[in-house]
Amino acid sequence: MDIIIHRGATQIGGCITEIRTATAKIIIDLGSNLPGCQQPDFNNQEIVDIVDGADAILYTHYHGDHIGFISVVPQSIPQYIGAGAQDVMRCKYAALKAKVDVRKEVDAVERMRNYEADKSMEFADLKVTPYYCSHSAFDAYMFKIEWNGKVIFHTGDFRKHGYIGDKLIPMLKKYIGRVDVLITEGTMLSRRSEAIKTESDIQNETKKILRRHKYVFALVSSTDIDRLASFHAACKATHRHFYVDRYQKSILDVFTKHTTSPIFNFSNKEGCNGVTFELWSSSHIKKQSIVNEMKRRGFLMPLRSSGKSLAQALTELYKDEEPILLYSMWNGYWMGTDEQRIPGIEAIRSVFKPENIISIHTSGHADVATLAEVCSTVNPRLAIIPIHKEENTDFSALPLSEELKSKVITSDTIADSIKISIR
Repeated sequence: MDIIIHRGATQIGGCITEIRTATAKIIIDLGSNLPGCQQPDFNNQEIVDIVDGADAILYTHYHGDHIGFISVVPQSIPQYIGAGAQDVMRCKYAALKAKVDVRKEVDAVERMRNYEADKSMEFADLKVTPYYCSHSAFDAYMFKIEWNGKVIFHTGDFRKHGYIGDKLIPMLKKYIGRVDVLITEGTMLSRRSEAIKTESDIQNETKKILRRHKYVFALVSSTDIDRLASFHAACKATHRHFYVDRYQKSILDVFTKHTTSPIFNFSNKEGCNGVTFELWSSSHIKKQSIVNEMKRRGFLMPLRSSGKSLAQALTELYKDEEPILLYSMWNGYWMGTDEQRIPGIEAIRSVFKPENIISIHTSGHADVATLAEVCSTVNPRLAIIPIHKEENTDFSALPLSEELKSKVITSDTIADSIKISIR
């Protein structure tokens, strides 16, 4: 067997992992570089060369640094993702196509096949089983790969402090067990100073804010299921309304369709104690009956980085109390390097007084304690391969046993019958 880390060993995002045997070849994730990445991105021909001969490309989730090259893959190669993630991508490209040409991306998404949690797939002599995990993306997965009596486990992006994070370690113990090779993300190795809150903490803090303030906006990713669930639950608890635009409502409908947990149910159907309301046009937003209801009940409304004009219009309508902005994204998007900053985010922040902006966020990635716990739980026999991490971070600095530290791989090696290449 060969395990090739085409990219990801020395950068966050842009992950591409190849696993191949004499008769099979799969690719896990085919991501483009994140904004601010100092490494040059692959060109289309390089991607075609990497995927040449692949039996399948498996995506852990829909973030661009994991699926960025879906439209470059030849049609003869099947691409797999979760059904819920595929529906989120459909919503995204349906909205984007009015502004940019995304026909190739739309075609690629429609050709995608779906895998299911806990159900194995076979590609020649490789057996692959997806397992659902908590991440800031909805419908995210880990992969267990079995071959010739050996087990390789690819974590994708994950965390323990989301709403389903408490299932992580029990799942590893019951379904994964000891592995031969662990391929794991290490995003938070370079962000140890970031405070890690649970999503329940976020929900409770939001409740307090909603009890103090009538008009609350939230700058948040439109596909971050846990964060939106935290805000929605806080609205229910405080009897505020949760107002969303048409695109955001389409995403929430996907979450509700594909999950069974009450925390992820955004429906207003009878018995759901619904507080979600769609504002479907600029004229609808200004309709007097809507304005009166929003003023009477108070609200929380998610905003996206393109929403400055909406934020300006709404803050002009609601002047009886000063509006509050919850900033619920990574700080680097507004105070990072020039390449990392997103102009739309700075533009929205400029609409609100600095003293009325409250940072309320937690990472979508595993903290260092969770990384160590996962390593110890699956106790790799041969190797630990860190990916999705900054170049200057040391995975062996985690609180691991000396035996596990000795198995951290950062350069080419052969472990038993497995050849590991770090590009």
